Amino acid sequence: MYYCDPYGNHIGYEDVFTKVDMCRKHYESVGLGADFVDQFIR
Repeated sequence: MYYCDPYGNHIGYEDVFTKVDMCRKHYESVGLGADFVDQFIR
């Protein structure tokens, strides 16, 4: 997914890799460990 401002300029993106990274950071911050997300990935 690409994010654009009201003028059509690219301001960011998300894909499966950025989502997994976001989950790793979250699980680490709540004490479950970054590798907790691995159980959801095949």
